[in-house]
Formats: sequence, C-alpha cells, structure tokens
Amino acid sequence: MSSRMLPWIAACLSLALVPACGEPSPATTDDASESASSTGEPSDTTGTTAIADSTADSTTGVEWEAPLARGGIVVDWVQANQGVGVRIGADGGEVGPTERAAPLIQNRVTLVRAFWTVPDDWIPRELEGRLIVRYPDGMEEVFSNIAFVESDAFEGDLHRTFYWGLMADQTVPGIKYRVELYETTPDYDDLAESDPPPMLPVDGSTAYVGIEDSYLVLKAVVVPFVYDNGAGCSTTPDTSPETMQLFKDLMYQQNPIDRLDFEVHEPIVWDTPLANFGELHSFLVSLRIDEDALPETYYYGLVDVCAGGLNGAGGQANGIPSDPVDPGQAYARVSAGLSLDPDWSAETFVHEIGHSQGRRHVACDGEGGPDPTYPHDGGDVGEWGFGVIDFGLRHPTFYKDYMTYCHPTWVGTWGWNKVYPVIRGLSEWDAGFPGGAPKPEGGTSAAERTPGLVAGDVDGGPGTLIMGTIGPDGGERWITIPGRLPDAAERGPMRLEMRAGNTVVASIPAHVQSLPDGDGGTLVVAPLPRDWSAVTEVTRVVGSSRSTIPRAMIGEHHRSREIQRVRAAAP
Repeated sequence: MSSRMLPWIAACLSLALVPACGEPSPATTDDASESASSTGEPSDTTGTTAIADSTADSTTGVEWEAPLARGGIVVDWVQANQGVGVRIGADGGEVGPTERAAPLIQNRVTLVRAFWTVPDDWIPRELEGRLIVRYPDGMEEVFSNIAFVESDAFEGDLHRTFYWGLMADQTVPGIKYRVELYETTPDYDDLAESDPPPMLPVDGSTAYVGIEDSYLVLKAVVVPFVYDNGAGCSTTPDTSPETMQLFKDLMYQQNPIDRLDFEVHEPIVWDTPLANFGELHSFLVSLRIDEDALPETYYYGLVDVCAGGLNGAGGQANGIPSDPVDPGQAYARVSAGLSLDPDWSAETFVHEIGHSQGRRHVACDGEGGPDPTYPHDGGDVGEWGFGVIDFGLRHPTFYKDYMTYCHPTWVGTWGWNKVYPVIRGLSEWDAGFPGGAPKPEGGTSAAERTPGLVAGDVDGGPGTLIMGTIGPDGGERWITIPGRLPDAAERGPMRLEMRAGNTVVASIPAHVQSLPDGDGGTLVVAPLPRDWSAVTEVTRVVGSSRSTIPRAMIGEHHRSREIQRVRAAAP
C-alpha cells in the first residue's frame, strides 16, 4: 500500500472556491493558482505528502497510533465530481449504478469529497480524512486530507468537507474506494468510539467509484473569418493562444468527454457585407463537405463584424438536429459566433455547439424556444459544479446553464445527461473507438466512414439533400449536400417544386425549422430528387405563396466526395 495526496489540487482548490458561507463570490469562484490543458491534466503535479499513521506521545514516549475518529461523527455521504456532482456513497454503503445522478467518465480528473454530520455535543477539532483507492490490479493508494470539524459539512465550502483529487490516469473503470476518518492527536482518546464507525462503507469493505468504460471525444474546428464589409469594417477575429485555450477549457469542463480534438482552421477571407449568420452557415456546410470532414466534427465560424450583434444575434447554429447522433445530419453540426470579449465568445462557442448537440435554450433572459422540461427556475444549474481544469466550485444559483443568455454559465446534471448520449454516439464514429460500429473497408475518409450518404447515382437520390437558409431580410442561400433526413423529421407545409423547363419533375415536402438565437431566419432541408440533373429551377411553395430559385443560384456540393474519389483514383 502506498500513501500520498495531490498537492496541486489542494493548493488550487484552496484558492479557487466560494467563501465559507456558500454565497457566490465572482472574484474568487473561478480564480486558480494553476491551470491545465484541455485533457484535464494539471500543469504541475510535483510533490507528495506522506500520512503519519502513528506518532510518539510527548508525555509517555509511547508510540500513539491514530484511532478512528471518536465522539459520534458520521460519514454521511461521498461524492465524485467531474463537472457535476454524483453521489457514490450514502446510507452506510454504495450508491448503485441505477441510482447515480450522472455517468462518471474514465481518464478525467475527479474531485472526491466526503461529507459528515456531528452530534450536538461535538468537540471541534482537526481530523484526518483518508481516501483508500483500490485499483483493478489489487494495488491500493491512500490519499489524506486534514479538515477542522466544527459543525456539519457543507457542500459549498471545500474546507467543510474532506476532499481528494484523482488524476486522469487514476480514474479508470473498476476502481473501488473507502473513506475513513481519524483523530490527529491523542487528546480525545477518552471519548466514546463512534457508532457506526466513521467510515463509508461502514462495514469496512470497498465500494465501486463507478467509473465507466467510456470513450468520449468531441471534435471541433474553429474557422476564423478575415472580414471586410467594404464600408470601414476590416477585422481579424481573436484566435490568440490564450483565447483559444479558453474556448477549449470551457468546452472540456462543461461536456462529459475525456478528450477534446480542437483545431483552428486557416483563416477565410470574407469581403462582402454579412447580413446574418445563415450566410456563414451555408459556406461552412459547403466547406466541411469539400474538406471531407468527418461526420462527427463540429465546424464553428468566428467573425468580428464591428458590432455587438449580427441581425440581433451574437451567435447562431444551423438549426437544432432532430437526431443529433445521425451522421447524415452533419450539416447541422455547423454554427458561428462573434469574436468579442474572450470570455463571452468562449461561452457563445459552447452555447452554439450545444444547439448542434440537440439542446434547446434554457429560459433565463428572454431566450426563444426554451426547453419546457428544464427542471430549475431562472436557468439555475441547480447544484454545485466543479471545474476539472481551473479547480473552481460553481454555485448552484449564481451560475446559469450554458444554454441561457445569462452569465456566468456552467452545466448542471440535467444538461450533462442531455448531451452524454450524443457525445457517446458520435464517438463511435471515431477511428479509435474500441469495438465501435462496423465501418466500411478502408474507413479512413469521411465518405468511407459515412455509409449510405453518397448515392450510387451522384446526380441525386438517396443520400443527397438540398439545403436553404432564409434570412429575416428574405435573402436566400441554397446548396446541395450529401446527407439525409431522419424518418421522424417533420415535413411540410412548405414543399419544393422541382422543374425541368415547364415540367414538374418532383414536388417534395421540406423539413423547416426556425434558426435559434437572434431575430430569426429559417433552415429548409429536403431530399434531392434522383433526376436532379434535369432540374432547371426550384420553387418554394407555401400555400399560395411561390418563390423561385434559379438552378444557377444553387451551389452544388453533393458530388464533392465522389469527385474527390475520382481525383484520388486518377493516375
């Protein structure tokens, strides 16, 4: 058995938390003396402190061995926190898998805390809390923490709990734990032994922490736009290492992932005035297709338009996918936001990709289309959160869900659980996913790893779509793309009438949804007819209203992957 504690997390947490009263303190809640990368690893993990199991009594010279804490103190419950708190022990034993509030992820820094209750006649004093961790190979480690116990524990004050930090490489499936509380001096040897004993589980066994055999990766590409509207606004967005690190840290901390693949794209020159984010969406959808991006990758545009909003929005997603784990809806894994204050821009990045993950708004400050099933009033996260990179606690009512317009933001258990199956589903498409879904032979490109999205007849048919974005000002952009609509996707009352000269080739009900954030805009998606090559114009029909889009105004990208294959096969 070895013994050590993690001084890096102890030092950082002692500086990064809210005051003992538990009230929010914006000046201290997020401060930390050390930072970490987006893998959740600390920047400095040197140093160890051994536990003193015994000492010599200064009056008798006889070696004194620390007993379990006396006087009636009880280990009430134990929590593991990787962003949101999950009870792993209560009522004297283990909290089983079906009773857990959220999944616990492997390879992610984890804060473990033990909470106590004391009787009315408790004598305040320092106690030592030990976390015994048993690994699947049988090895054990003991982590130590000293706390001054005066009254019952309180979740909002780190120093009114026992706490220990597990490194990412220590957080593996199959680990077990036990918590034990010990006296630190012989001054209280005459007190009665606590009954039940101050440990959890109380029978002295070890319980499962509950780390899942998970493989959870989120992939994001930030696309900066060098913007010039021709009227005096000429800008380059902030992609400095410091700001991009902030983007990465917020995304990693607020999503149930063990890996973030983050890339900053080469800048794109945009030299025409932007009226709305829909214009960027069409470009980004085309870009990800032309670059053969993997279907699980999110593309996010970043632009500075010399204003605090673009058509009333600071950011916008290209719709909210009806099935966010369908590879055929890669076009919905596109969003964009403004480059303003770094903290605000980073929050917007997390918010808009949240829409792409299938999340709706949470009501706090006039958000449109809020999710009526969100459980907490005012957008509160509802429980104490923990940052696995900055080591700060997040107050349950001061912090708001990241799908609100309020600040500062965090994630609660409800939001964490909402995106977990999405991240899990998309991670199965990663080349390294263990035992993942069968992939076509080769399986190295997006087209090869997205079966059924490129039709045998590349002029149209199954696996091809037409997508239009219609701005609030009536401006329209239309492109053809590989992809598919889920069978459950609602269609109508708009239909797209495809004409070859005076002949109607097809009349197709469209899937229509209002774009989230800002003053509106509409996303229109419909299957491309098999005989698309004959179509000369497309007419949007809603009741008696008709609007025609000439074929020449429709950017064609549904054949991009087939063209890439032909080029790759050429001598």
